[in-house]
Amino acid sequence: MIGLGFLYFFLPVFTALYLVSPKQIKSRLVLLSGAGLICYADPVGLILMGVCILSGYLFGVFIHNFREKPAGRVLVGLSIAVNFAAFLLFHRTAYDGSDLLTVIGKQSILKNTALVGASLMPFHSIAYCVDVYRKKYVCDHKFIRVAEYIAFFPCFAAGPILRFDRVRREMEEPKVSAEKSAAGIRMLMLGLFMKLFISNTMYELWNDVRDIPVRSLPALSAWIGILAFAFFVFFELSAFSYMASGLASLMGIRVPRNFREPYRATGFFDFCRRFNCTVYRWCVDYIYRSIKRSGEGLFCDLLAVTISLIVAMLWYGFSLRTVVFGAAFMLMLCLEKILKKPLNKLPTPVKRLLFLFLLMVILPFLAFSSPMEAVQYIAAMFGGSNVAVDTTSEYLFGTYFLFVVICLLISSGVSGYIFKKKVFSNEYLQTVIQPVWVIALLIFCTAILVSGDSGSYMYIYMF
Repeated sequence: MIGLGFLYFFLPVFTALYLVSPKQIKSRLVLLSGAGLICYADPVGLILMGVCILSGYLFGVFIHNFREKPAGRVLVGLSIAVNFAAFLLFHRTAYDGSDLLTVIGKQSILKNTALVGASLMPFHSIAYCVDVYRKKYVCDHKFIRVAEYIAFFPCFAAGPILRFDRVRREMEEPKVSAEKSAAGIRMLMLGLFMKLFISNTMYELWNDVRDIPVRSLPALSAWIGILAFAFFVFFELSAFSYMASGLASLMGIRVPRNFREPYRATGFFDFCRRFNCTVYRWCVDYIYRSIKRSGEGLFCDLLAVTISLIVAMLWYGFSLRTVVFGAAFMLMLCLEKILKKPLNKLPTPVKRLLFLFLLMVILPFLAFSSPMEAVQYIAAMFGGSNVAVDTTSEYLFGTYFLFVVICLLISSGVSGYIFKKKVFSNEYLQTVIQPVWVIALLIFCTAILVSGDSGSYMYIYMF
């Protein structure tokens, strides 16, 4: 979803065809477009697409027919096993080439690159089958509608994860309007701007800091670097979520908000609820609550949290960095659970500052592929190089100060509050000024893309 070809060819052609197509054709157009994007990225991904769609549809029908019998539970288990196996085999990170086969010491023959939609389609298929078993809704016997839901291509890059019962009606009767189209274009441009201008800049700042030898890395530079990495992760993922929401809105379909100012969290559990919200809710509904039903007590609670966190980390790919960071994050969750009562007595600003401090301390485990490098970087953050500030720190601070301020305003929700209260509530600003800055964003993003600086799907290469 990044590039001149997508912005000036695929997007207008698909939107025009979708708007003029009859209702019966729209679902097929969405499915074919998703297949085309997967094939363009790597044709092997069509195998995963076929497995997820067929298993979701067929298991859904069989589960509906046998859910009152013991066979229904077996079928649910099989559907989970098939889709999760497909997820483990096909979902990988391009950074270190890790997938299930490479982890166990075998060279993968399935794929050589990260596959588009590999983290989304298995989760959609599992959710559909489990919800049918739980009698949340009746299975849909129309194959094309289930296929459209499982392989809904606007969400391929970074979610959000959808729920079939919440998008089913809009997929059946998509209601495209001028208001939804305007909102969709606005979100698309905002997501593209966040990706090209903010995320890429923060990644550049992080690279500038990482290039400094850790033994001579000043403490201030180390903190600036890890803050840049934190902003990069947030804006990279949220940018693709904004673009997914925008493209879905152009189709007359609403998708859930995926990020809710995560760096304003008061703790690690609150952070989970705010960061990639749909992944959190999916893990809670289909993993955490399922385990909690089988037992009570602190041990069962920690087990449910641990397994949920493992699956959530797998969403971002297989690599040593995700394993180590997940372990550190789990430790923080356990400590927060144990110290819940004394932590609740702290003022909210103090809890937010404490959370941010601890998050910055463990983030190097995600930023570096080697745990030893991460430990050395953490040591530099606390003065391990015996240098607090130097000319490099001053240069980095002065050069990127404006970008950091913009990141703080957006991630803290200040800019969103201003736009909501001052722009969207004012008819003149909404109808006159808003189209101007959307066009300005289009021109700005086009200029960046023409220069060849897109950094497409950079987060895949990080994790």
